[in-house]
Amino acid sequence: MGVIMRDDFRLIAKIYDRIIKPKEVISWANYICKPNTGKKLLDVGGGTGRIIQSINTCFDRVFLYDVSISMLLEAKSKNIGIIGVCGEVENLGFPSNSFDVIIMVDTLHHVEDHKKAILSILEVLKPGGVFVLEEPDIRKLPVKLIAIMEKLLLMRSHFLKPSEILSWINPVLFKIDLFEEENNYYFVIIKKSRIDVS
Repeated sequence: MGVIMRDDFRLIAKIYDRIIKPKEVISWANYICKPNTGKKLLDVGGGTGRIIQSINTCFDRVFLYDVSISMLLEAKSKNIGIIGVCGEVENLGFPSNSFDVIIMVDTLHHVEDHKKAILSILEVLKPGGVFVLEEPDIRKLPVKLIAIMEKLLLMRSHFLKPSEILSWINPVLFKIDLFEEENNYYFVIIKKSRIDVS
């Protein structure tokens, strides 16, 4: 018997891009759109593809992974050259060390098991690969109001402070940089190719 995944976005997939506009400037794009970052991208929780629309030309193969089949169908309808995969983030199902670049934008707070999701993502990141994680900052008042609204809409959202996420990532295995920007924060996480024991 298959598992029924919860889809908080099935009713708004058709209008999502009109409600949530992509940023004109993606400040972390320069970390991933470089010749030496590789050619295979995984957008985790990428929904309608609103983020990868502006960066997919940097990559040969783009996988969009989302729990919502409705959102994936919207992304596919844009003909932006993605490979859509439906599933839960906690169990990505890709082999270890599969992707040069992974992004997860405005998604982690919708995931049921945050730590398992992060560890699953880090497992499929190649050595030397880059993982960018962007989230709304629950320490900011506008995000607190969004959190209340999402609870009222019966969404399973749970926003995290950056320190909670940091506690799950081994700094011996990953180089981690944290940036704060308006009401969001983002991590740039690089999987070390070799461990420096000095």
